[in-house]
Amino acid sequence: MKTYKVRVLSSAEADIDELADFLFEKLSREGAYRYLEFMRQEVLSLSVYADCFAEAHSDTILSIHPKARRMISHNHKWAFIFHIEDDTVFVDRIIPSGLISN
Repeated sequence: MKTYKVRVLSSAEADIDELADFLFEKLSREGAYRYLEFMRQEVLSLSVYADCFAEAHSDTILSIHPKARRMISHNHKWAFIFHIEDDTVFVDRIIPSGLISN
């Protein structure tokens, strides 16, 4: 099984920052950190599982990157949009999964 380096692009980091602001308003400090840590682990899992996800066909996802793929979070609320180049997975965006249309 091939493994990849995972690189989170600044656009995805901005998505995480926005989500973190929201979580710290709505959850306890510990709850927000747990939620963000779980999401971090999901992103890192792409180092092993990136090949399991086919290239997307959704116009919404393809507008982010022409060879984009998506992984849905454990709670189905977030879509991790990424693409693969050589031995690296680039996480392009993290968006609410409800925004994805065909």
